[in-house]
Amino acid sequence: MTGSRLRLDMPKFGLGYALVVVTVFSIGTALAESRHKNRFASIYFSDKKIGHVHLTSVHDAVGEIEELTAKASVSFLGVNIYGFSQHHHETWNNGELQELVGRSDDNGTVHETSLQRTAREYDVEYNGERKTLPHGAFPTSPWHYKITKNTLLFNIVNFDLLKVEVNDSPDTVIVGDTMISATKFTFTGDWEAHLWFDEANAFLKGEYDVAGRLVMVVIDP
Repeated sequence: MTGSRLRLDMPKFGLGYALVVVTVFSIGTALAESRHKNRFASIYFSDKKIGHVHLTSVHDAVGEIEELTAKASVSFLGVNIYGFSQHHHETWNNGELQELVGRSDDNGTVHETSLQRTAREYDVEYNGERKTLPHGAFPTSPWHYKITKNTLLFNIVNFDLLKVEVNDSPDTVIVGDTMISATKFTFTGDWEAHLWFDEANAFLKGEYDVAGRLVMVVIDP
């Protein structure tokens, strides 16, 4: 396989920022299939469950993400009052973003995005307006552990650059009835969030601002 693919449905600031969709392409070999992982997560707002996420990932022999697929649905105060949907597709190769195409509907406001990696930069387009981004910017994808290694991010909904500081500390996350050792990463600056990953660098929990609301996403047991 020459690249990696990520598709997702998620809200404006979160889980991406926070919520998510996708369809994994068939891999074709027993070895590749053995690297498929399916995980589920619940989305909370003010301690009330408002949605869920289905994550499917494929990793190469050294653990790099080749494909990441997520399906998410969420509604604030009922779907008729506020809704968000997003279809997002990313292609990765050797840990580097190659291509991105997305469409988000934030309660009636549509965001169309596309990105292509060139030799020197990313060529991007947002709602028909073109600009460039540096290769050093990392997408706001909370499911990807490498986000914790970057202090320059870009918003996957509108391509705004985000300068952040990242601090980590040991912590634990309760999943079901199990307490899991984790590292908590705190992002401050242009994007404020908390992400928790386990000792294998797998996502456990996230807290984000989504459309002015603090949501929490926790992996299901």
